[in-house]
Amino acid sequence: MAISPGWTAPDFVTETNMGLIRFHAWGHGCWRIVLTHPADYTMQSLRAGIRWARTCPQPVRLLGLSPVHPPRLADAQTHPNAIALPDVPDFLVIHDDMGRIAGLWQGVAVDVGPENPALEEHAAFIIDPDNTVRSTLLHSPVTGHDFGQIIRAARGFGIGCASLRHAPRAA
Repeated sequence: MAISPGWTAPDFVTETNMGLIRFHAWGHGCWRIVLTHPADYTMQSLRAGIRWARTCPQPVRLLGLSPVHPPRLADAQTHPNAIALPDVPDFLVIHDDMGRIAGLWQGVAVDVGPENPALEEHAAFIIDPDNTVRSTLLHSPVTGHDFGQIIRAARGFGIGCASLRHAPRAA
């Protein structure tokens, strides 16, 4: 079953290259964006997403769940459950061989008829600091997606926007 807006984000514990993390505690006080298939996005758009997350007035953390074992960097010393994307150190990608964590965030299975197998939707989730899913962005399982779509949705929640409170200025 897919996760819908308004639901509490699933919590999990796993060992990563950042050490042991518990999802709810790892994102305490932060907005989080979870990608079920980070390989669907171009490296250029992921880098743009990282730059955007770094410049947001509110803390934003990015997490990807990889359904396949990606190639490891020869010089990277990472835990088997996590990989680091080349040149993108602030984007944690978790892979679990048993599919336990990825199963919590699975996309939607769409029934396309008795003759065709179900098509899996890939998703991006926007999670608020209180661990509530605020948005679920579904897309087809193809590569070349733009992270800009996620940024536009996040801005709808005020993420990355300057505060509306302005300091009074003398005339």
